[in-house]
Amino acid sequence: MSRTEPVTLTNMCMIKNKDKILVLNRNDPVWPGLTFPGGHVEPHESFNDSVVREVLEETGLKIVHPKLVGIKQFYDHNKQRYLVLFYTAKQFSGNLRESKEGSLTWMTKEELKRHQLAYNFDHDLPVFFDSKISEHILDGKRDELF
Repeated sequence: MSRTEPVTLTNMCMIKNKDKILVLNRNDPVWPGLTFPGGHVEPHESFNDSVVREVLEETGLKIVHPKLVGIKQFYDHNKQRYLVLFYTAKQFSGNLRESKEGSLTWMTKEELKRHQLAYNFDHDLPVFFDSKISEHILDGKRDELF
């Protein structure tokens, strides 16, 4: 029995600046709405390097010491596992600039919750905000936080 399977590896990072959070309003027609910057892990790329690269590409900010705070897993339309590594970052440099991914806005947590979020992103937020929660499992049978 094989213990390997195809997996898509991605990341997402909540960047904090005092009481504000950097939010991306995605242009993607498949998954539009507010979320945090992030993207795919490239082959042979470390998870840390991938989140630093993705944030830089999407925001112009170079984050330092991103902290892994949790994961999300689900199965995509091809029934293959999809993992999202959730990070937070408080230290960064550079000048904020938007990319083709969408517009960027600094918001408080309360402001974020009052806007149109990307599909199911509201279920991801507890992983970022509650240190007792580290995993979001989403599949056809359940949507649970652990």
